[in-house]
Amino acid sequence: MEKISSIKEILYSEIKKIPEKQIHQLLQNNEFSQFIQHILEKTIPRIKNLEIETEEKLGVLAESLSHYILTEMLIPSQRKIIHQNIEIDIVIPNLNYLKNDPNNAVIIHFDKSNESNKTRGKIEQLKSIQKNNNNIWVVTNKEPSNMCKIYSIDQNKESFSNLFIDIKNFVSNKNLDRLKIFKT
Repeated sequence: MEKISSIKEILYSEIKKIPEKQIHQLLQNNEFSQFIQHILEKTIPRIKNLEIETEEKLGVLAESLSHYILTEMLIPSQRKIIHQNIEIDIVIPNLNYLKNDPNNAVIIHFDKSNESNKTRGKIEQLKSIQKNNNNIWVVTNKEPSNMCKIYSIDQNKESFSNLFIDIKNFVSNKNLDRLKIFKT
């Protein structure tokens, strides 16, 4: 747990080096890849030597960065909740939508396992509570065979930044963005 906190501390120390106004401008202009690329370039070398498996490091980093971005964008979400004995990393907009109107809810899972079987098992669990496979989004460096949307945290790809474009579009298309989209 202490090592996971170290990842978050490193992430937030790098975020604090960027003026808040600049971050908001990047997010408002859908320039997620520029912001994320900069953060990954600064944080990955710093977390590399932590004694945690690579997938767990990247999963924690991606999840923590996602929490930050969702907060800054004022995207309605619930984090780290349990539903039917299944832990959900993030649900957009909330658990009530997932229960009552699953087509208007997205589950985002951050893979922290080095074992593909565990990743596939987790996705199968999520499918039991979200019947719409298109609304299960997984951040991983693996290619699970389960049908769901995959985003890679690979530093050399823009896939992870596409997650936030898709979230923004989902929230907008489902009219879940009744609040302002960005902090001012």
